Amino acid sequence: LALWAVHAHAHDAAEISPILAITSPEKRCGKTTLLELLTVLVPRALPAANMTSAVTFRAIEEFRPTLLVDEADTFLPRNDELRGVLNSGHRRSMARVIRTVGEHYEPRFFHTWSPKAIALIGKLPGTLADRSIEIRMRRRAPREKVERLRLDRLGLLQPICQMICRWVKDEREQLLSLDPPVPEALHDRAADNWRPLFAIADAVGGEWPARSREAALTLTAPGAGEDASLRTQLLRDLQE
Repeated sequence: LALWAVHAHAHDAAEISPILAITSPEKRCGKTTLLELLTVLVPRALPAANMTSAVTFRAIEEFRPTLLVDEADTFLPRNDELRGVLNSGHRRSMARVIRTVGEHYEPRFFHTWSPKAIALIGKLPGTLADRSIEIRMRRRAPREKVERLRLDRLGLLQPICQMICRWVKDEREQLLSLDPPVPEALHDRAADNWRPLFAIADAVGGEWPARSREAALTLTAPGAGEDASLRTQLLRDLQE
């Protein structure tokens, strides 16, 4: 999460934009709280709980935001056009859609290149999941104690956002030149998704390069995304 928040600031130094998929098996697992936390850590945060494809690419073209989408399970699985728009924003060279505008139906390009986080119950549709780094949330157990996040005091985190912004400005050239090593256990698409985050970790140095690879191997198991069938997952779990 920390690396992805920095990536949102360093977005134009990357060629791949991994979606942050915030998923849970049920409600009350903290997805919305996490999105609210991200609103103060990322640049030009644009929260949305419902959206159409037309609004999405026009908002990205106009505001160049960090798109934070909540409740996606209520509208995204049935919307093929919106999924196509979100898919197009994964690779900078392909991050555009073309639509006709005006009385004379003139063709116009709209950019779809922006950081995106999507929260939902269940899983993202397969093509989006393949372009994502998944954060799997769960309910807190009765005996687990955590410090509550005061939503009325999120402004206290603003200095962190400012420090990230300054760091990215100072390190932009290094981020552009880095070609970070990627663990062989990650398949090609997963390697693409993690590479910009590895570049940030390597630029930071210290313990971050090792921690970033450990996170990648933990969150992105070998073969993840190749078969999203729930029946196949169930059979595999029963076998184990």
